[in-house]
Amino acid sequence: MSLSAQAVEIVAHRGFSSRAPENTVASFNLAWEQGADACELDLYLTADGEIAVLHDADTKRTTKVSKIVKDSTMADLQTLDAGSFKSKAYAGEKIPTLKEALATMPIGKKRFLLEVKCGPEVVPVLAKQLALWKLRAPQLCIIAFDRQVAQECKKAMPWIKVYRLSSEKENKQPVDLTQLIADTKADGLDGLDLGLKWKWSEAMVKEIKDAGLELHVWTVNRAGDARRLAELGVDGITTDDPVMVREAIEKK
Repeated sequence: MSLSAQAVEIVAHRGFSSRAPENTVASFNLAWEQGADACELDLYLTADGEIAVLHDADTKRTTKVSKIVKDSTMADLQTLDAGSFKSKAYAGEKIPTLKEALATMPIGKKRFLLEVKCGPEVVPVLAKQLALWKLRAPQLCIIAFDRQVAQECKKAMPWIKVYRLSSEKENKQPVDLTQLIADTKADGLDGLDLGLKWKWSEAMVKEIKDAGLELHVWTVNRAGDARRLAELGVDGITTDDPVMVREAIEKK
C-alpha cells in the first residue's frame, strides 16, 4: 500500500538535526529546503528577558562552554559556537533568538512547533513576541510537558494551538492515557504529542481522535516506525531526518 506523505505532517526535530546542528538557523533552513512540513524547536527565557532557542538548560553539550541559560544574557549566549559540535562546516553558528528562528519560516502552510523547556515565567514574554505573528496563527503551535505551562500558554494565547507532550511513563509509572486525554480536554488544549515508546495501536489512536484531539508522535528515526504510525493515522511525525520519513511513508 502506498501512503501519501501529505496526510501526515513531517516535523523536523530541532530542524534537520541529523545533518545540521540542532536548534540553529542553519538547521531550520535546511529542513525547509528539504521539504519538511514543520520544524520543532526548544526555548528558554534568558536573564535579560529574551527567548533563546536550545534544548538544554546549560549550553555545554552543544557549545563545549558551560553557561546556565536562565542566568545568562542573550548577548552572552550568542558569543558561543553552537555549530562546531556537529561539523566544522557549521563553525560559528549561533544560538538563535526565537525571533531569528521564526524569521526562517516560509509564508504559507509550513509551521513551527515551539517547545517550552522552562517554566511559566516565559509565558508573558512569549505572548508578547508571538502577538506579532497573529496573522500567521495557523503556522504556530506551542508544545509542553508541563501541564501548568501548557495551561498558561493557552490562556494567554487562545489563538495558538497548544499540544501537551507526554512520555509513556512519569516517575517510572505508566501514564494513564484516558486521564491524559481528559486533562488535555479540560485544559482546552488542541492535541497530544506523544513519545514513540507508547504502545501504539489502532485503538489508542482512535481514543485520542474520538476525543477531538490532534495527535503527533516523537522522535521517529526508523523507516518502519514512520510507516507503521502513518498507517495508524497519526497527524504528525517528528523526526531528526524528515527526508527519510517522507520516503518511508511514500514507499510502495
